[in-house]
Amino acid sequence: MSTQTQWHWNLLPSVILIEILSYLPLSDKISACSTCKAWRSALFHPSFWRKIELVFKSSDWSRLERSRFVASWGARKLRSCVLQLETVNTSCLIEADHVLLKLTRNPQVEELILLPTHCHTFVKGHDRPYYFRHNNNNYNKNNTSHSRCLPCSRSSYQFIESAQESLQSIITNSRSLRGLSLGCIQDLTDQADIFLPLLARHQSSSLNTLCLASVKYDPDSYALLDITPDNFTSFTNLQVLTLDYDYMSDRLLSVLSTPYNAPLRRLVLHVHGIDQTHRGTTEYMWYRFKQQHPQCSLVMNLMHSYDGVEQLGSGLLHPSMPLTHFRAFFCEWINVAALRLMTMWYSETLRHLTIVDALDHSGWGMLTEGRDDDQETPDPLVMLAWKCKNLEHLTLCGYGYGGSDVVAIARLRGAGLKELHIPEDCLEADESHELADEEDIENIAEDVSAGLSRTWRPLTLSDLHPCVRTTSKISDTDQYMLSIVLSDSVIS
Repeated sequence: MSTQTQWHWNLLPSVILIEILSYLPLSDKISACSTCKAWRSALFHPSFWRKIELVFKSSDWSRLERSRFVASWGARKLRSCVLQLETVNTSCLIEADHVLLKLTRNPQVEELILLPTHCHTFVKGHDRPYYFRHNNNNYNKNNTSHSRCLPCSRSSYQFIESAQESLQSIITNSRSLRGLSLGCIQDLTDQADIFLPLLARHQSSSLNTLCLASVKYDPDSYALLDITPDNFTSFTNLQVLTLDYDYMSDRLLSVLSTPYNAPLRRLVLHVHGIDQTHRGTTEYMWYRFKQQHPQCSLVMNLMHSYDGVEQLGSGLLHPSMPLTHFRAFFCEWINVAALRLMTMWYSETLRHLTIVDALDHSGWGMLTEGRDDDQETPDPLVMLAWKCKNLEHLTLCGYGYGGSDVVAIARLRGAGLKELHIPEDCLEADESHELADEEDIENIAEDVSAGLSRTWRPLTLSDLHPCVRTTSKISDTDQYMLSIVLSDSVIS
């Protein structure tokens, strides 16, 4: 290329240059704009940085450095920020804190999504002084006096305090905040009763996505917040809401069913412990809710929720619930009667079923024990696959399951079952109920592949997260669960 040609490209009008660059992915934009000063200036046009994804993880320092550079100038121009952060790394917390601080000076912020690696902001096993936000008269789920506190290191204490202040400023200063996700980080979701009044005051008409659900560090003991249905009366445009089941009530369903509100498209409930005083919900109010929001999908995630599994058929589930996704993580047993109820109640709506426990937990034989003595009663998962016409995803881990039943599920659902995840270490030979050997696994895989009209293989140990392989890694379950539940607020 001649010098004259280079000069002409250098003088390309900015309107044309920006139009050309708009067709390129970010990596190509950066490469192209490294050619000269004029093109480099075009790279910083606000239209290219409406949505920025920043990644602060110690395992990817090159991306961390790149995110730091982008945040240094882009945080004040962007409209949407997706912030991935390693919450158990001090350096990553500091970087995330700097980003949030910059966003407080950007009134154009419309969306802030946090995607953490863990539900807490401290390194387990280190000295952890307690962070008290304030003392109050709230009670924990066991109805005993419980100050609002979380264990954390000094660096995480500083992050929590600073992040809380930054989030309050972002909520207050944004001209039109449309989406806010706290990423299930318990340190931040425990401030929800502070954020909600601010959101109601400043963003009531613009907010359409609000993610307040948490993943608990200690699901057996946690404080209940001062969140009431009245906190949600001002939001007229909500389309996605995630919330802990602790705050679900008939009154809240009534508030969400107000006729002049925008149609809710997704409601996500996280079930941990269930307080003895929790009054639950009624079938009538779910019926009213469904009438008002006919297109809404309900996602229910049980997390270490022994109470939740026990109460599935006695008040937690109702026939009129628009249940599309049901997941039970590390609850250590299966409520077979509830599975049969799901088959009857949600045959038109259920699309996703996940039941996950560690491979070596004590409830291994719950699905197969007694089957030989009761040949007339069909397997609950086979019945569910037959009756639930829209079932697309099935994950079963931590429970022995007969190979012929897996084949039956594949044949009943066919190509409509887009995902079927079962570890080979859970497959049992049908007659002996012993673990399937290599030959059995190959035969099962071949028959399932034929049923699904595609190649299928069971999961191997290397495919599984460490916390699924053994209960000795059970403390890492939050990392595994977050990788799944954080996508619930995204509507495809």
